[in-house]
This record gives sequence, structure tokens and C-alpha cells, in this order.
Amino acid sequence: MTRQLKYVWSGMKRLPVSAADRITAEQSEQPMFEPLWACLLLLALLASPGCGASEAPPAPKAPAKATAADVTIPETSKPQTAEAPETPAVAVRQISSKLKFKGPDGEVAFSVKPESDGAKLVDGSEREIARFTVDQNKLKIKDAADVVLGHVIVVDGHFKIENADQTRELFKLQMQSDGDWKLEDSGGRLIYKIKKRDYGFEIEDDKNNSLSKAKLKGGKTSLRNTAEETVLYTKDEINTLAFACMGFEAVKSQPLQAGLMTMVILHSR
Repeated sequence: MTRQLKYVWSGMKRLPVSAADRITAEQSEQPMFEPLWACLLLLALLASPGCGASEAPPAPKAPAKATAADVTIPETSKPQTAEAPETPAVAVRQISSKLKFKGPDGEVAFSVKPESDGAKLVDGSEREIARFTVDQNKLKIKDAADVVLGHVIVVDGHFKIENADQTRELFKLQMQSDGDWKLEDSGGRLIYKIKKRDYGFEIEDDKNNSLSKAKLKGGKTSLRNTAEETVLYTKDEINTLAFACMGFEAVKSQPLQAGLMTMVILHSR
């Protein structure tokens, strides 16, 4: 478009214009780009952040559905209490009936009779040899004259025989990782190896020499020497490890042997 509206088309014949047309043409001489730039500037201002109409906030997203793995159950607060002291080993069973032990001649050599507070060791004539008083992890051994002979203590899964005033450990019976047991003296010297067998246990010395066997066969538990001769037996139910304690000749005291046997019975599972 030209500055003057004097021509309708450059290739057409030139026509005269009237005064009114001239005024219109003069008004048309104002630049046409000014309104266009004004509109563009207005649009730019409206599009810039913080200017013009504010943008509508995005619609809030719906919370994702929690899966079982994402759900956390808050712990219920518990009142703090003083920590309970460690509980010592407690006997898991009781001697419910009399255990009679017979010699090779079939005569009763001694018996262990249940008592309300433990057990009693009596001879074949029912005369008291010793009394066993049990208090959780401790068994106190007294003779017929009420003199303390010693104690059997259960500590950390092993059995200790201690002297009368508990100032010295005499022997320790301890289980090994392979299921065997061992008996040591007060200095930690190995006295016996008590090896697990299909029939029960075999007692060996520190040089692996067989000394005796505690066998369960045909409802009879027996203690046999190296010649396979029966030294002692019982038809009452008893743990073969417990019965093997009566073969610990190094202990040299029937009440201490029987006390250890009784404690093993009480703590057997």
C-alpha cells in the first residue's frame, strides 16, 4: 500500500481524487504497523510471569495408592521399665518316680527317690546316703548327718561340681560342638571324653582309651566295662548321658556322682 491513495492499482489509469478522499488518504497515511506492534506488546506483557492475568494453579495430583510394602504401622509406645535380671538355668523336668539301680547280681545297689525339694539317695536297704536339695540352677548335696558335701551348678549349659563352701571348682562337664561331652578337673585338665554313640555314650580317657559304655538296649540302660560286662543297670527311664556319670570313677564319691547324674536328669530335654 502506498502513502497516498491516488492509485487503485499501479497498472490502472490515474484517477483524480476528491477533497474528502484526500482527507481519508491523509488519515490512511498514518503507519499501519503501530497498532500491530501495540497488540504484540500487549500479548507479550500478558504472557510474561507476574503480569496480566495470573495463571490458574495446577490441579492437585491424586495421592498414589500405597502398596502393602509402603505402609508403615507406627509402633505403640511402651512405658520404659527396668531391665529384668538374667534368669538362671531352671530344671525343665522332675524326677517323678523312684529310680532303682542294680548290680550285676540283680540286687538293688542304690536308688534315687523323688522329694518335694529335690531327691534322696538311698542304699539297697533304703537307708539314706545323701540328700539333694534343688534350687533352680543349683543342687546342694548333704550326707545323712546333714553335712554339706558339695554342689552341682548349671552355668552356660555346662555342669560344675564345686566343694562344700563353693570356693573351688572340682570338675566341669561340658558339651562339645559335635555332640560329645568332656569332663575336666579344677585345673582344666581333660579327664574323660564322653563320646556320643548309636547306643548311648562311650567314656574314654584323655588318650582315647575306652573305659566304659552307657548303653540303652531292650528297655534296659546299663553301664558296661571294657569287657562288655554289666557293672550297673536300671530298667527305669533315664538319660544315657546322666547314667554315664556313674562311670566317672575320678570323682571318687558316690553322692557327688549321683548328684551330677540327678542334675543332668533334671536339665535333660
